[in-house]
Amino acid sequence: MPAHIKIRQRWLEREALWLLIALLAAALTRFWRSDIVEYFHDDAMLASLALEMAAGTRFPLTGILSSTGIPNSPVSVYLLALPFAFTSEIQSAIHFVMLWNTLGVALLWLIARRYFGRTVAAIASLAYALNPWAALFSRKLWAQELHTPIFLLALLVLLYGYFETRSSNRRRLAFLAQCCGPPLLLIAAQFHFAAAPLLLLFPLALWAGRRRLDKRALASAILLCALALLPYAAGLTRTLEADPTRISDALARSADSAPQFSLASISAAIRLATGWDLGSWLAPGLPLQASPLTLLALPLIGLGMQALWRKWRRLAAPILICALLPYLILLVEWTPVYIHYFIPSLPALALLSGLGAGRLLGWAGAKSWLRSVVLLGLALMFAAQALELRGAIDLVAGQHIDYPGFTTPLARLLPIRERLAPAKDALVVSGGMAWNLHHEVAVWDTLLWDEVACVRTLVPEGYAVFPAGPFVALVAPDAQRGPSLERYRRDDFLSFPTRAGGPVYELHQWESPPAWTGPPLARIEPRRFENGVELTGFHWGDDRVTLEWALPGQRVGADYQFSAQAFDAAGQRLAQLDATFWHGRHWCAGDRLLTWGPMPDQANAASLKVALYRLGTGSAAGRALNAQVLDEMGKPQGHSVDIPLQGGA
Repeated sequence: MPAHIKIRQRWLEREALWLLIALLAAALTRFWRSDIVEYFHDDAMLASLALEMAAGTRFPLTGILSSTGIPNSPVSVYLLALPFAFTSEIQSAIHFVMLWNTLGVALLWLIARRYFGRTVAAIASLAYALNPWAALFSRKLWAQELHTPIFLLALLVLLYGYFETRSSNRRRLAFLAQCCGPPLLLIAAQFHFAAAPLLLLFPLALWAGRRRLDKRALASAILLCALALLPYAAGLTRTLEADPTRISDALARSADSAPQFSLASISAAIRLATGWDLGSWLAPGLPLQASPLTLLALPLIGLGMQALWRKWRRLAAPILICALLPYLILLVEWTPVYIHYFIPSLPALALLSGLGAGRLLGWAGAKSWLRSVVLLGLALMFAAQALELRGAIDLVAGQHIDYPGFTTPLARLLPIRERLAPAKDALVVSGGMAWNLHHEVAVWDTLLWDEVACVRTLVPEGYAVFPAGPFVALVAPDAQRGPSLERYRRDDFLSFPTRAGGPVYELHQWESPPAWTGPPLARIEPRRFENGVELTGFHWGDDRVTLEWALPGQRVGADYQFSAQAFDAAGQRLAQLDATFWHGRHWCAGDRLLTWGPMPDQANAASLKVALYRLGTGSAAGRALNAQVLDEMGKPQGHSVDIPLQGGA
């Protein structure tokens, strides 16, 4: 074999080794203690939509709501539906996210190797693999943790299709790159609104490649972009049809806070670039040691920007847009600044570190001692970052942290799941029952998916449910303590601490439903509403009205209000109770539900009217949309059940 071929093969083997080292480092930081991850509200809601999609019961056109109240794009749901198509295990989906982000390190290596050389590729990929923030934001089911590999793929394709001077034998690949780069970028930007500034890469690519632009490729790219945006456009249109002021209201809320100059985004840039100060996110107020060695990344990034501008000026704009633009836009703080807004910038910051280190090694030249100093500094910085991540994970694994710090790790929830899984029915007693507002609802619906036949979440005050047979009651830490909660507690129960010094989950096993200890109920002939709910009994006395209902099976999205109104013989309304009915997501066939609330006694009341209704939105805002009461043949018989009262209330 000729000598030059042997040398090239040796270099290729060495490059493959460095890529393998970077991938192993990325896999270690992302998969290490993979059960010490957050599984909280947004994660569980996203998993819920993806599970429904994988099961074929729903094709979402929007994702979960953003903090502005505007629904997110469904692309994160579509991606997570892939692992859920094979298993409903939450841990498997989290491992998919970890693997997905590990592959992102390989994509960064490809970009750096092709355009900046083998040395930069090796250092940049290691910098990205070992950055504590990059690892932290690669370890849970969160829309923001899914888009970075797609951004990197989009950047690679855009650079190839628009920034390179292509040879004649690669025109077909360049044509495909020009077709696919823009839609890939648009798909990545849909994962989170904060990523929108990186869409500027598209017009920049068009300008850079204007002399090599294939008009057919541009037309194809625009068509593919339209297709990529179509599901979200349809979902957003449907949302606005139901609630036309959704976007304008969100913009008005944003306008209420006057924009002001702020260094919050610069602070976030420093922390993300170096891996410094994980405690500000994970455990506010608790000591989390960080080595000053991690700050060595800052001068490296500075040198990297200088090297980029001097040697690779043509590529400076796209790299600096990825690295800096999201921070610069938020120097004028027109919305609260959260560090996770800047996740897509992490690979570009790592690339700048690699460019800076490469420049230092270039200055060192043949001076082996100087090169050793540079390499030792890099090794110490990487080791400090890895140790900081390890210390952070050890801290959040064992010590209680108040919200909004690191919530209960998945490792603490899985043993509870194992004890609940054999049960046919489960009741989670919590501080809230709204899927889009209270995390216990979405968390246990998804953790017990395909395991427990029926999972309900109940607020104990004002509601009581009695399953038809044996069930397990899980009392969550946020459940309001009081007489109503005691209904589901037993002396013999299992206790599951969330972490040392934190609250506990209680698991109570019931072989038969507990007895109703409230006021005696008057039975009535069951009256069925169009949603399948039946009114079966009531009690009105001591300034409180109690209603008894029989429930059908689950009705996701069937969120009603209930009303009880007392009238005298002349039809004059004397008293009224309006309250939230138990959400249809929690209905289980055969369950007996009781709801109650305050309503003053009226001695001369002649009848009680009970209704179920929904609150209108959009064009129907301010209106009550009543559920019809049906007769035995299923025909509408009015908007309320009329109960005659003999001898007053």
